[in-house]
This record gives sequence, C-alpha cells and structure tokens, in this order.
Amino acid sequence: MIGRPIHSHGSAPSPGRPRRRRAALPGLAVLTATTLLLTACGMPGSSEGTGEQASHITVGTSVTEDAINPLNKQYATFQFNAFDALVRQMRGDEEPQPRLATDWEQVSDTLWRFTLREGATFHNGEPVTAEDVVFSFNEILEEQFANAAYISTVASVREGEGGTVEIETKEPDPLLLSHIGQIFIVPKAHWEEVGGADGFSADPVGSGPYEITSFDPSTGVEYQAFDGFWGQEPATEKVTVRYIADTGALSAALESGEIDIAHELASDAIETLSGRDDIQLHNEFSGLQNMFQLNTVQEPFDDVRVRRAAVAAIDAPSMIDALTFGAGIIEDGQVSAEGVFGHSPEITRPEFDLDHARELLEEADAVGAEITLSGQSRDRTLLESIGSQLDAAGFETTIEANEIGVWVEQFRNGTDADIFYRGSSYSGVFDAGRPYSFISSGERPFVEDEEWTRLYEAQRTEMDPEKREQLLIEASEYVRDQAYVLYTFGRPSVSASLAGVEGVDYGDGLVLLLDEAVKTG
Repeated sequence: MIGRPIHSHGSAPSPGRPRRRRAALPGLAVLTATTLLLTACGMPGSSEGTGEQASHITVGTSVTEDAINPLNKQYATFQFNAFDALVRQMRGDEEPQPRLATDWEQVSDTLWRFTLREGATFHNGEPVTAEDVVFSFNEILEEQFANAAYISTVASVREGEGGTVEIETKEPDPLLLSHIGQIFIVPKAHWEEVGGADGFSADPVGSGPYEITSFDPSTGVEYQAFDGFWGQEPATEKVTVRYIADTGALSAALESGEIDIAHELASDAIETLSGRDDIQLHNEFSGLQNMFQLNTVQEPFDDVRVRRAAVAAIDAPSMIDALTFGAGIIEDGQVSAEGVFGHSPEITRPEFDLDHARELLEEADAVGAEITLSGQSRDRTLLESIGSQLDAAGFETTIEANEIGVWVEQFRNGTDADIFYRGSSYSGVFDAGRPYSFISSGERPFVEDEEWTRLYEAQRTEMDPEKREQLLIEASEYVRDQAYVLYTFGRPSVSASLAGVEGVDYGDGLVLLLDEAVKTG
C-alpha cells in the first residue's frame, strides 16, 4: 500500500531505551557457541560491589571473538552493546523497536523510508548521519561481510530528503525490518581514517550504550558506559567480558566469585549448579536449534524411503535425557520452534520406530548404506549419539567432527557429507523463513526440487502476514513429507549468575544485553 505508515515514535530523542516486550516462549533450545580461546586468569571480577550496587560487573563467556568488526559478525554481544542499528527486534518483541531510526514507512512494496534519531552520536562525539548509515550498508554489500546475507534483497541504500534514509529492495521482502536489525552502523569517516576493518577492530567506535575501552582476542572486552548515549544510561558503569572457552573453567570461575555471570555453560551445569542459594541458574529458549539436513542429491538419501528410515531411527527423548539431563525439547516435525512465526501445532513429529526404519531400508535395498555425518567438534557427543542410532537401523555411519573453520567452509561452499549440521538460529529473526533459506542454499545445495523452490519463493515475497503464515506452514508440511531434515532436539541454553545479579535476559542465545545489568550484595 503506497504511503502506509508502518511505525511512528516521534522525531525527538527518546528519554530512555524502549523496554522490550517479552512473549511467553516455551521450552529450551539448542546451544551453539564458538569456543576458540581459553583464559583462566586476567581481568578481575567485580568484588567492589559489596552492600551497594556495584559499579563493575564481570561476565565470563564461552563465546569468543577474534575481531571487533560489527559488519562481519552475527549475534555478538559486542555488537548489541557497543553499536546500534536502525531498529531492533529481539525475542519476544512483537514488532521492531526504534533505535537509530525513530520512524519508518513503507512507501511501496519495495521502498522503505527511515527517519533518523536526532541527537544520536558516536562514541567519538560525531553525530550519526544518513551518510554513515548508507556507508555501513554499502560496505557490507561491497565487501560481502557476513551480514550481507541479511540484506541480499537490497538493491540500493541512499540518503533521502531531510536526512532520511531510503532502502529499496529488488523484490518485496517481508523480513526486511527484522533483517536490518542485524545491520550495525559505523562512522564512515573513522572507518576510512583507520584503514577499514582491521584498523577499526583496533580502534572501534560505535553509538551504543557502552563504548569499548579495550579488546584482546585472548582475554576479552572491557566496556565503559557512554555518557552521550541517546537513550537510558546503562545501569552499571563498567562491564568486563572475559573469554573462557573451557566451560568447566567458566563454571569454576563463577563458583569462586571471579565472575558475576557465566554465559553459555555446558549442559551438565544444570545438575552441578542447580539448587544453590548463591547462584541463579538460567535455562531459556534462545532461538537456536539443531538442524541436521539430509543430502538428497546423492545416494543413499536421493531415495525418500532412505530419508524416512533415518528420520524414524532417531530416538530424541533418549538423547534429551542423556545429553541435556532432561532439559531439551523435541523438535516436533518442523524446522520452526513453537513461538516462531510459521510454526503450526497441527504438524507432528514422525514417530521413533526402529522396526519401520529397518523395513524402509530393506525395501530400498539400502541396508548397510555407508553415510557420513558431519558437524562441529564441540558437538561430538551429539554426533556420536545420532550415529549410533542410525547404525542400529542398518546404516554404517562415519562421524566427521570438524573444527569451526572447516565447518564454516563446508556451510558456505558445500560438502559431500550425507548428513550435515546446519543449525537453525532465530535470534533477531523469529521467522521460519530464516532456516528455510538454508535448505537449497549455497554452491552445492542438498535439495534440488522444483516444488520446494516454488513453496520457498512463494512465502519469501508475500507481504500479507496471514497469507505468508499459511505458505510457511505448507512449506513445513512439504519438508516433513519429503524428509529433508533429521529432527532431533533443542538443547537448553545454559547460563548462571551470582545471587544479586539482575537485569540480564539470557533468552537471546549468543547475545547478552548488558545495559540493564545490576549487581547488589
């Protein structure tokens, strides 16, 4: 509809950061954390906060970063705390929330206009301008940084009248607002002055509630509250994020009081840390699930009977008990989780039936079929559990537990594996279309199916929410019937904090929003 206003929050700077509305989301979800480095010492804890509210909080996390480039990362804590986007939509937000943009309207099916917030400044004191916004989008697209995947439909980003920004897409994009919430804005002049991404990582400048005062890829990040932030000032003046890749060391650091928050722990923390008066355990749906995809363009999974045999061979409840201490959730026959747009309660999970799996393999003359199951080394136990269940049905499974770099290369450029762990992330984009974009993606897609392509393309450009929801459900039913995905379970995202630490939402998976974090004691 031409000229239809989509959102309006006025043109004056907000007196405080908009509070996020939380929707009830059931269950727990898969934990995915890139663990690259280990440090058991270094930055101090925040013990100075005795009795009163602390001025310093220390977070330990198993999610590490090798560079501070907000244009080339996804779901990073440093992005959401030190940088800002035009809008933001996190778990439980019913619609995108205003950030560097206060108003926006959909001018046509493919053109959006954003009004920038007056008074927003970068940490170096320079104002956030339309030129900075245009530059950030274009730099992502020109350099093909990781976040280019979010804005693949964007045809152009330009300055409009009165300091507005216009984003034009190649085709209607119902997820544009959610996607641009992952596009963080950098100051054009500073980025160019320091020589681009590498120089920027050494001297980062954002516009978020915290500014980065130091960064070391072997130890972590230090933040200082930014007194020029456009919104509500952070509740705690200083925050230190320590990288502790070993989850056992991370748990020990929390128990000893070296850190106030332990982010992304192993599942065994559910047993070892629960029931204590001095520690709060957090298990929340984080928007991250397992997604194992079957390679249907080669034998043996080019035969739907063999694919259905693999699906029937998976006993998810037993894996939930063994690997997550009963805290995981069964993936219920569709890629999207309950609470994600496009999920249907009418779609049910194929039953675990080992006898039926064996019958299907015999019917397809595929008993003893040799298959490769590929994933990340951190998930070796999960991979081995799946492999043993497939072998019980009559497959002969080889496990490939790859280091993160190898897995990323396979994700981007393809693999000959018969089953591949893709993962399914909804952080910031709680929509079934997000994981469905993976099914036929890449240089060597696992699915080549005209009907699937038709179903996927139909929902991708439908702007009417009700019609699009039905199209997503149709796509889900087709994926289930064709057995393109091996349904396993969602693992709990486990974090913990010392008693007295409040104001942190652990339900956004790899991201911790820290500006409302407080510690009293």
